[in-house]
Amino acid sequence: MSERITGAVIRRAQPADAAVIARIEVDSWRAAYLGLVPAADLNALSVPAREASWRRILIGAAATGTRTWLLCAEDAGLGFASAGPTRDDDDDPGDVGELYTIYLLPAAWGRGLGAALLDTAQADLARRRHRTMTIWVLEGNTRARRFYELAGFTRDGARRWTRAGAGSLPEIRYRRAL
Repeated sequence: MSERITGAVIRRAQPADAAVIARIEVDSWRAAYLGLVPAADLNALSVPAREASWRRILIGAAATGTRTWLLCAEDAGLGFASAGPTRDDDDDPGDVGELYTIYLLPAAWGRGLGAALLDTAQADLARRRHRTMTIWVLEGNTRARRFYELAGFTRDGARRWTRAGAGSLPEIRYRRAL
């Protein structure tokens, strides 16, 4: 196991953090999805495009109920998580919250930082009176599935296809009570 990072701080992300979040997302995708998503698609990921997308998300967060947190240590962004009301038609967005995304730089994996981000998102959703939390995970992403299962999430039987690069891959939904 890697050494833990001390002095890590989790704070709400602001539009000015879009570039840092985009870099974390692209670097994480390239490491986590290697072998699941074609390498050409991973290599084509664009930090500037993701930055523009994250800037829009962060600017519009109040209107959508989305909250994003940035985990920093020594003034460097290491990971982030984003959550809000469920986007699934088969769940009530007043009752069910969704972890939309959680990513860490690969160098920060295995240090308990993902769990800290997950705890932050769960606590926020619970404060907003959501009673359940869901997360969609690529079916082939065994590392992420193990992470969520260790955190008390279980598969709820829902499955869908999601765009991943030029193709699509199956995702499965996990759920847990808050």
